[in-house]
Amino acid sequence: MNTTEGIALFLTALRGVKSPATVEWYENRLVELSKAFGACPVDSITTDDLRAWRSTQSQRAISAWTLHGNVRAAKRFFKWLVEEGHLQSSGAARLELPHLPMDPAPGIAKSDMQKMIRAAADNLRDYALCKFLADSAARVGGLVSLRIENLDFETGRATVREKGSKSRTVYFSRSTGLALLRYLGGRKHGPVFLDVRQRGEPLTVSGVYQLLQRLARRCGVEHKFNPHAWRHGVARRWLQERGANLGVVSQLLGHADVGVTVKFYGTFADEDLRRAHQKYTIVSDDDDAGA
Repeated sequence: MNTTEGIALFLTALRGVKSPATVEWYENRLVELSKAFGACPVDSITTDDLRAWRSTQSQRAISAWTLHGNVRAAKRFFKWLVEEGHLQSSGAARLELPHLPMDPAPGIAKSDMQKMIRAAADNLRDYALCKFLADSAARVGGLVSLRIENLDFETGRATVREKGSKSRTVYFSRSTGLALLRYLGGRKHGPVFLDVRQRGEPLTVSGVYQLLQRLARRCGVEHKFNPHAWRHGVARRWLQERGANLGVVSQLLGHADVGVTVKFYGTFADEDLRRAHQKYTIVSDDDDAGA
């Protein structure tokens, strides 16, 4: 079995068990592995081969997060091959994951988010999607699997399914609810966000990326506009602009443990810390009045 054939079997095994968004994530991440080793028998690929592949990947113009995801997907693929009996041992077992930067999680800038929402205003679907993404901080998997039946417009709640079969509640404002109602028209059932090219079919993860890419190009946004960057950007605004605490943000994001929230959002950039200090300092200018 060569690597391309093995990847096809792996993705088939995931379908129907994992969410479509998860399957698509692995499919996109394993493209680079297939390019490098597609015709190679899976049992001929050594740890040294994979380390050389990782090194080549690291020299490309990709982010540390993308590199980390590509290597993680490769490790899971080879582990599955062993579990299924296609390999006796995995060459990826000793393949180290690249270190992720300790900098604050990158997120879309507030101004860029506002530009993209305004740019989407002439399209009911795109506008409702951007508003919901900015309001709920839902994962892209929850966005594409969202169904009309799971929207509660009276209370501003929606039930989304993310990370496989896990469901959770996200919240949206009256403004976002109105945008959703205008887009839905009279529809009462089925997926919320539809692919206009395939009548009645839900928008895919790739479709969301392409939609945001088109909007970014239209309004001159060049960096950090993907769905997860929106999620990061919203979380940081909740913390820094709205004064939400980490515990509340952790629950709004659907993190299983507040430690995950601390890992991604508990570290602030220097300028963020300076502004926070100015806001919370206990020393007043009045203290110098009698000096």
